[in-house]
Amino acid sequence: MNSIRPSLVGVERADRFVRDALDTRGFHVVVGVNGSGRSAVLDVVTASVDVYRAGIADAPSGSTVVVDDAHALSEQRLDEIAAAATRSDITLIVATAPREFDSRIEKLIASAGSARLTLVPLDKTAISARAAATARPISAPLANAIAKSTGGVLAAVDAALVALGRDRSDPSPLRVVSEAVAAQHRRMLLDTTDDTRALLLAARFGIAPEPGTAAQIVARTSEVESLVDLACTSGLLDATGVTVPSVEVPLIELIGDRRCRRLLDSITDVALRSRLLDATAARALTERGVVHVGLADFLVQQADSASVETAGALYDAAVDAGFDPAAAAARRAEVAAATGDLDAAGRCADVVLDNAAVCTPTDLRTAVRVSASIAAQRGMVARSTQLFTWLGADRLGPDAVWAALSAAAAGDRSAADLSMTAVSALAPTSSTASGTLLAAGVLGSIDSRTAAASSAAANSLMRAMTLTGTVSDRSCLPDTAAAVAAVHAVHCGDLARVDSILARALPEQRPGSEAHTRLSLIGAWTSMLRGDAADAGFALDALRVPVSHVRNQLFLHAIRVGLARRSGDAGSLITAWTGAQNVIAEYSTDLFGLLPLGELLLAATRLGQVDRIEHLVAQATDLLAALGDPPVWSAALHWYQVQAAIVAQTPDALVPHAKALAAAAPTHPYSAALAAAGRAWLEVLQGRPDATDVENSARTLTALGLPWDGARLASEAALAVTDTATATALLHIARSLRQPSSSQRDSPGSTPQPTGSLSEREAEVAELLVLGVTYREVGSRLYISPKTVEHHVARIRRRLGAESRSELISMLRAMGYGASTSAGVATVTE
Repeated sequence: MNSIRPSLVGVERADRFVRDALDTRGFHVVVGVNGSGRSAVLDVVTASVDVYRAGIADAPSGSTVVVDDAHALSEQRLDEIAAAATRSDITLIVATAPREFDSRIEKLIASAGSARLTLVPLDKTAISARAAATARPISAPLANAIAKSTGGVLAAVDAALVALGRDRSDPSPLRVVSEAVAAQHRRMLLDTTDDTRALLLAARFGIAPEPGTAAQIVARTSEVESLVDLACTSGLLDATGVTVPSVEVPLIELIGDRRCRRLLDSITDVALRSRLLDATAARALTERGVVHVGLADFLVQQADSASVETAGALYDAAVDAGFDPAAAAARRAEVAAATGDLDAAGRCADVVLDNAAVCTPTDLRTAVRVSASIAAQRGMVARSTQLFTWLGADRLGPDAVWAALSAAAAGDRSAADLSMTAVSALAPTSSTASGTLLAAGVLGSIDSRTAAASSAAANSLMRAMTLTGTVSDRSCLPDTAAAVAAVHAVHCGDLARVDSILARALPEQRPGSEAHTRLSLIGAWTSMLRGDAADAGFALDALRVPVSHVRNQLFLHAIRVGLARRSGDAGSLITAWTGAQNVIAEYSTDLFGLLPLGELLLAATRLGQVDRIEHLVAQATDLLAALGDPPVWSAALHWYQVQAAIVAQTPDALVPHAKALAAAAPTHPYSAALAAAGRAWLEVLQGRPDATDVENSARTLTALGLPWDGARLASEAALAVTDTATATALLHIARSLRQPSSSQRDSPGSTPQPTGSLSEREAEVAELLVLGVTYREVGSRLYISPKTVEHHVARIRRRLGAESRSELISMLRAMGYGASTSAGVATVTE
């Protein structure tokens, strides 16, 4: 298929115009830009009726006369057409391009009155209809692509459809369309003058053709209006007056590189003077190699006010346009960090640091803060402190509060106090007040040795959230008041306060940002502590944590490890622990990362790989010692170490941590509860548990948001007592503390349970049996005795008629048990 026969399919109102013109004597006019289908309309007319082809002035009565391209005719010919247009005994059909600045053409068009057809660009619906009628049916996305690349101009649309009809087997129809449209546009450009092409080039960069700017671009004053008319009716502009994209390459080729460079400089000058430039056109000019001081400054101004998602590209374009890279480095660093590109942010910040002697104080402070924030996100808070210390208290400005917070998190109390001395000189803005309360709250929590002091510190942290003020979405900070307050609340066992903080703070953060992810991970942590594994798992599945964000990676892997440990599935635990090795190797302990450290320590103890993490435990011990072993921050780690001693069956290792908790108990309720639980565990390990102490501790742990810990204490105590009634009572307590939450029971993502003749309890035992869990572990997880587990297994075997253990396991797998996990299976011990 080499061409499309004359057709008005898709050309709005054209068929009706032709019918009316053929049925009604008088003057009719077709108006449209080049390539819009003027000639196609006339072709349909000439194919339908005999046309008088001699001189228009001699046209006999009753004849039909057709005139094409009236805009290109001489004044004499236009006078003849004007005279013939007044005749009522002939049919005169004239096609012309509009001419805003040619009064003769405009008057001629106006004289037709309602007998006028104005051809408009084809939209995607019209293109689809024309394709189906003349070439082949095309998809809506392809029709939309054709509309965009052609501006809806019929000649270019037909070129695309011809190519599609010819190359039906081509696997890339978009490429076919692109090549065909570019070739058509090149043919249309060949009919234009050099100056018209100059105006089309300007229109490609947002300067719509009009006499004032056109005169500046082509450097002439005569016939400028005529040039504007030629450009506007060239058929190469879209509905907004911008040259369609596929014209750019052939246009520049025809203009030539040397003249194009001169024209682009002129276009840039005109656009800046006339205030016609926008960010898109400015970037396009830089992509064409324009280097211009005014353009560079404009791009920086645009970037300064742009969204964080687009600002980085604008700063890059400004540098390409000639803006000093060092002068833009601080701002580029902040934007890159805000979008999560820590590597790029670090490189830009280093440019400023390398030129510290000549850069502005504001840029230097920004670069230090960004570098410190990157270090914090990468789990290197000590480096954050080093950066702020290098800057010096006299140059910290508003960032003094972040310097103090970083120093406290790194265990450097003297550096924190020094930074706080600089805070008093700051202007009392809401942001400064918030930061001051945040730093003061953390330092107060470190110093607190009474319940009142601990409450005051918590109050400061909560008020820091209230006074956060307006924070730019590109501000890069080491942490947020919400995250610090939430971590502090977890350390206090106040999960309700964590819920309140997250409900308030999460909607204020940009989804996908580091801060939003950090808060979401803290939320998943509290779900794990509550025993709501489903909710925690859903939260993790919704997150995408970059590998470079080590702080968030630490929480992510610790939660995975914690969920696997609580499930009792050895294979899942090994998988989660293995996945955490890189982040363990990269992280350096800080005050706000003690919780995940504790969870990882328990997994390491369970798997006999404590050597993999003992360096971090040693760092944590030293850090807490440097801060005076603050009860609020040390209690959780001591509790994890208590549990590690329990897992390792080493009562002696439990004692120092239990004593540390007991020492803090008088002034710290959370420590008191953990200390009591530690004593109860010690009695369990020694084989002489006190049922009352166990029950009290188990219920207290549950009240503090640790139901899994409380239930485990009760179930292990039940296995250690000799009195059946006491053991039963303790198992009942364990079950009551570990009832699944509604989200666990009703989770839409939960694995469908197998059906069969087993009771609910037998089904639970069967599930764990297939997973390779030992009788003792089954009893611990279901809060029943190993002997009871054995009875359940015997009943299941009888009910299913299994002759052996291997046959029983095979039958249970066939029934669907064990399908909820793909983890490895350990050996079953009877």
